[in-house]
Amino acid sequence: MKRFLAIAAFALALSGSLPAQEHARPSNTPVPRPTTTPSTSTAQGLRDSSVQDSSGWMRFTSGSGRFSVLMPETPTDKVETTPSEHGPYTTHLFVVRDTVSVYLIGWVDYDASFNFNRQAELEANRDNFVSGIKATLLTSNPTIIDGYNAIEFVAETSDRVFKSRVYMVGRRPYQIVIGSPKGQDDSAQASRFFNSFKVRP
Repeated sequence: MKRFLAIAAFALALSGSLPAQEHARPSNTPVPRPTTTPSTSTAQGLRDSSVQDSSGWMRFTSGSGRFSVLMPETPTDKVETTPSEHGPYTTHLFVVRDTVSVYLIGWVDYDASFNFNRQAELEANRDNFVSGIKATLLTSNPTIIDGYNAIEFVAETSDRVFKSRVYMVGRRPYQIVIGSPKGQDDSAQASRFFNSFKVRP
């Protein structure tokens, strides 16, 4: 199954367009952000919402995704259902890009009949992401985050570095990614983004 190749394609497309965005807003101009973004209904009747944090980032909560996270802005979303030999699977993707980096969160809902090995799924999602953006895997470490099996990894293309975590929560794999230009110190942003991500079973 292709799993997170949709995320990879988005990351590659957004990364390529980031340099053109750098002149879009003078650095001394405050970013206009609403304190609250209206909720939108999902197919399941659950709601997504954003509230501005004291840091200026938005705390985004996904009802259908069962997670909350801090991001520089309210993300745009994309949902895609793909047929496969194991039944259809649906990829959900949330994306934010600022003048420097791209932030992504995605998860996959598999067909109920599809049985899989959870560790193998984590590794497959990592490998498909790396190959999808034509990157080189630099580091990869299995870990436990908030009680969930996860893999932390770093990959690079010719001009960008991608830091990512892949979680397995029940039958649902999640992936979070920050991609920044090489030489850019994004450690503070990555730490805030990754550490704020909380998912419930």
